[in-house]
Amino acid sequence: MSAPDDDRIRAPHPRLRPYLGDYVGYDISGVPAGTHLGLPSGALTFIVTIGEPLRQVDAGRFDVLLAGLHLRPTRIRHNGTMTGIQINVSPFAPRALFALTAAELTHRTVGLDAVSRPLAAELHDRVNAAATWADRFAAVDAVLLRVLSDDASPRPEVGRAWTQIVRSRGRLPIGALAEEVGWSRRHLSARFRAELGIGPKEAARVIRFDRARRMIAGNAGSTGRDESAGRADGAGNGASPTLAEVAAACGYADQSHLDRDFAAFAGTSPTAWLRSDPVAARGSSVEPTRSHSSKTPAGAVREAGAIHPR
Repeated sequence: MSAPDDDRIRAPHPRLRPYLGDYVGYDISGVPAGTHLGLPSGALTFIVTIGEPLRQVDAGRFDVLLAGLHLRPTRIRHNGTMTGIQINVSPFAPRALFALTAAELTHRTVGLDAVSRPLAAELHDRVNAAATWADRFAAVDAVLLRVLSDDASPRPEVGRAWTQIVRSRGRLPIGALAEEVGWSRRHLSARFRAELGIGPKEAARVIRFDRARRMIAGNAGSTGRDESAGRADGAGNGASPTLAEVAAACGYADQSHLDRDFAAFAGTSPTAWLRSDPVAARGSSVEPTRSHSSKTPAGAVREAGAIHPR
């Protein structure tokens, strides 16, 4: 499967856009049954499944799930097909929608029924009863708008720090970030971690890694790969960047630096990741490509995440 048709990507209702990325309908099929790695990114992941529940190794089965920020890969077991709606969400969305902080979800995947069983059941039933993607997206809008609280906001300094990290694609030094928000580095790290569950340095690393792995996966899915040439695309014709060029574009010191971060966040190398995961290798991950609100503390859910349910 390649990128979805336009009718399977839609922006949420304007009131939800400060917190949510695009609604992305995914329908992955025709890949061998196996395990798909959910890799860390700078967004939380909210998924409403259609048909079969999502099965996460060591975590269970989910009809509607919310996955927090994490720094290690998680594994999704599938039978060759996966269908549902994914929404990459801001770390501040759980506050506004479910009265939770992102820190309460860090390194965790929870079923929405554990937060609100009636809400989870309504959302799942309405999405599964709808006949078109437009109707499914409208159902998500209707349910989430009803529970949205615009007053549930983090400290503005934390929101501004997150926005600056995302806008810089993880390349803004933490000292400069602390100076930007008017706090000491120690105080910024403590307040940031209390809200998001990870520190600003970890957030910058994971956002930088996410950009690199999206470049690698996108190039592999579009043109194939040539490992012997060390290219991220594989065509060997210069059309797509090499892994060394990906490393430079994403702010790594060199390709070895990228490889070390890939090992830390994915537990494997870029080439081994693509070789072992047919969903990633075929470019089946769906990247939300539009951002919405320039004033949102979410910054850009645009830069984060793919269809890799965690």
